[in-house]
Amino acid sequence: MTTDFEKSSRNRNMVFGAAAVALIGVGGYLTWKYALDEPKTLSEAGEGFGELWEKGKDEVSSWDFGNFTNVLDGLDDLSFGDLFDEDPNKGYNGTLIIWDDEFVKENDGGLHLTLQNALDDTWQEEFAIAVADWQESEALQLTPVKVEVDHECNRVEGVMVVCNANFGATGWVGINENRMVNKRITSSVSKMNEYYLRNANFDHRRFTMCHELGHGFGLPHTDENPYNKNLGNCLDYTDDPDENLLPGDVNMVKLKTMYLSRRRLRKRVVQEDGSIIETIEVMANEMDSAVDDAEEVGSNANKKLM
Repeated sequence: MTTDFEKSSRNRNMVFGAAAVALIGVGGYLTWKYALDEPKTLSEAGEGFGELWEKGKDEVSSWDFGNFTNVLDGLDDLSFGDLFDEDPNKGYNGTLIIWDDEFVKENDGGLHLTLQNALDDTWQEEFAIAVADWQESEALQLTPVKVEVDHECNRVEGVMVVCNANFGATGWVGINENRMVNKRITSSVSKMNEYYLRNANFDHRRFTMCHELGHGFGLPHTDENPYNKNLGNCLDYTDDPDENLLPGDVNMVKLKTMYLSRRRLRKRVVQEDGSIIETIEVMANEMDSAVDDAEEVGSNANKKLM
């Protein structure tokens, strides 16, 4: 006997199946008509797909993230605050994420993190200042390591890579991508977009560096309105970066809560055969409930854009 639930489920599957077939059909027709120029035979279709493949390869090979000739003269004629509009994570300013326990030392040792400096020579001063500013936090033990310049911004597991490249008119001046495993950060990439920043003034560049490093530690935005009163920290959206150049007290407090005072509880369980199983458990602090609410993003990046 078929239940109402089974009938409903079957009908729903039929609808979804029909919709999928329709989408595939429409997509196939559009590809046949416009992308392949209405081939009459399978041979012509094969040739058309081959040409599409070659065009795609040519397009990718033409990208040059190290070519800074096609960049803005500066940001003086633009509203810096408008560059926050393209942030896909806008509205998640309460989400907190932390690095995996592997990188957090016991006994209030804080977060021990290597920062791979893959920036070119034009960014060394901004990087050094931002690292020194964040290093003022007793919750952070940062180790900057200069590596070969990498305009492709390749990810390296277990570290934060900091890099610069011309990503074009993306609408964002900087972006941080954290890779998550079991809701914990395992690697991070902070990217400076030269399309906007190559000829920007020092405060714009310093603010962006401070901002993206902060996201790399797991910090959220402190405010997402660039046109209200500045809060005096670099994770606050702003149209006047010179007023928000430092990490600020609010972020220093968050870092302490995230990476210090994580109490460890030793448990001993005596089995029936007399053997003893001992485990060590990291006790949740007041930040962990918010951390556990962060959505799992798997191998893809959890993007924290400006």
